[in-house]
Amino acid sequence: MICKNCGHSFEGNFCNDCGQSSTVRRIDFKFLLHEIPNGIFHLNRGFLFTIKELSVRPGHTIREFVVGKRIQNYKPISYFLVASALYVIATHLMGRNTFIADFVSGFTMGMTEQDQSSGAEVINWITKNQTYVTLLFIPLFSFASYIAFIKSGYNYFEHLVLNLYITGQQMLIYLILSFVITKDSILIVLPILIGMIYNIWAYFQFFDNKKNMNKALLILLTYIFVLVESFVILFMIVGIMKING
Repeated sequence: MICKNCGHSFEGNFCNDCGQSSTVRRIDFKFLLHEIPNGIFHLNRGFLFTIKELSVRPGHTIREFVVGKRIQNYKPISYFLVASALYVIATHLMGRNTFIADFVSGFTMGMTEQDQSSGAEVINWITKNQTYVTLLFIPLFSFASYIAFIKSGYNYFEHLVLNLYITGQQMLIYLILSFVITKDSILIVLPILIGMIYNIWAYFQFFDNKKNMNKALLILLTYIFVLVESFVILFMIVGIMKING
């Protein structure tokens, strides 16, 4: 049989040169109806399968992906981007801020007027560009977890994959909670808290070669590193803005 994609001669169900199926459907309405959702989300396995796995066994699923079990799972960067986009679009359609924006706004209320004035531009940019901020924040969090868990044997980029998947799933958690928790609710901090608990749960599963007490201490150390990184970067940005202003 001659592959219609690369012209390679082969036998069996798939081309052993490019991987295309030996059966190529003619493009018609049913073909497009099938391809549109699956081309975006791989609904038959990829996106929905990854949601399910990250909901019931997040750390084990991510570790399996890191060591090579990757066919069924949606790719980490794509998963984060799609999940974030769904969350941002949903909150926009509901005419609401995201929980991250509300959290930042609540944080600034505790600042002095001078600090609010100094960091106003930075804060406004954060609330308006949360997907970008989160995407930039993930490498910082990954560096912190890499340093804290450096003896686990995973390199920085494997930590990056770990945190991309976790953050993507957190976005979907926030999406679900946005339908039941309003801005004026006393439970407004609950989504952030649940997101942190999910993160800790995933870490406990992912680093399965360590004792629970050691994992708890290293997770705490990771968050301490993240706070230090964040404050250093924030003060640098505010300082640069003061100089330029």
